[in-house]
Amino acid sequence: MVTRAEVFPPQELPPPEEHLGPLGWIRRNLVDGWFNALLTVLTAAAVVALGRVIWRWAVHARWAVVTDNLRIWMVGLVPHEHLWRAWWAGGLVAAAALLTAAGVRARVAPRVLAGLWGATVVAVLWLAAPIRIEQVGGLYLTLLLAVVAIGASFPLGVLLGMGRVSALPAVRVVCTVYIEVIRGVPLITVLLWFFVFATLVSGDVLTKVHRAMIAMTVFSAAYVGEIMRGGILSVPRGQREAARALGLSGWQAMAYVVLPQAFKNMIPALVGHFISLFKDTSLTVIIGLTELVGIGRALLGVTAYLHDVREVYVFLLVVYFVFSYLMSAGSRALERRLGLGER
Repeated sequence: MVTRAEVFPPQELPPPEEHLGPLGWIRRNLVDGWFNALLTVLTAAAVVALGRVIWRWAVHARWAVVTDNLRIWMVGLVPHEHLWRAWWAGGLVAAAALLTAAGVRARVAPRVLAGLWGATVVAVLWLAAPIRIEQVGGLYLTLLLAVVAIGASFPLGVLLGMGRVSALPAVRVVCTVYIEVIRGVPLITVLLWFFVFATLVSGDVLTKVHRAMIAMTVFSAAYVGEIMRGGILSVPRGQREAARALGLSGWQAMAYVVLPQAFKNMIPALVGHFISLFKDTSLTVIIGLTELVGIGRALLGVTAYLHDVREVYVFLLVVYFVFSYLMSAGSRALERRLGLGER
């Protein structure tokens, strides 16, 4: 006879949570034993000493290279009469990103979020139409390159990842060759290759900004494709077999069963790659773009700022850190929302 315990097995209760006050946390983590207490004191002394040196330098540093050129740092050489267009376009993208984050938290349907971004893209294109893209620079250009490369490489990378695990040999070989070839060369080589090749093929039709966008998209798509392949392979094979047994086609099983789990598993690797891609926009300075690093190099060429090298690169460090940290924090929040790493 089947017992109730066999039908409804007892569930294991989570271990009780222990709430420590500030003093309890310090006692457990910082002064648990004489050796840990000594390490805590030495570390605190080193941090305080280093902090005093950095603070003393920051107070007496020559920040005029930043404060006197904020508009150039932010948008480059965009004419004054078009500044409102640039700020509105950037504000719409930021608002769409915040609404997307809120929508993910509230489990809004993907088609609604897709419609939001479609409307945002149309509005941004209308606002930015009178602005020549060669005039855009600084942080605005850095974010523009990153957003375009991330937004364009993600769907292309998804297709490449799916193609690499496809049952069709021709599709699998083409996707594998593309991913392995692109991943085998550094981004700076891809940028230079597209800069030269696009000039030979199209002449001056494509600007340097457009060439950088294409090169970064092509480069990033290969990495997204490999991350996608890993995400698909992380889903147990039985999930797809069960979906097929229920009557779903191969594409339906992939779209409704495999991909949702794969996307969840690859969030950390995907966001890590996008953070690296954001920082790699600095490499476009080699083809003459005036993004953040390009603006810094240009300002250091001005006589009044020749000796402000440390101020420029500290400012760049802070800006890159802030945006990278925001992306990382958003990734962690999404992981917690989806319960990544929990059973």
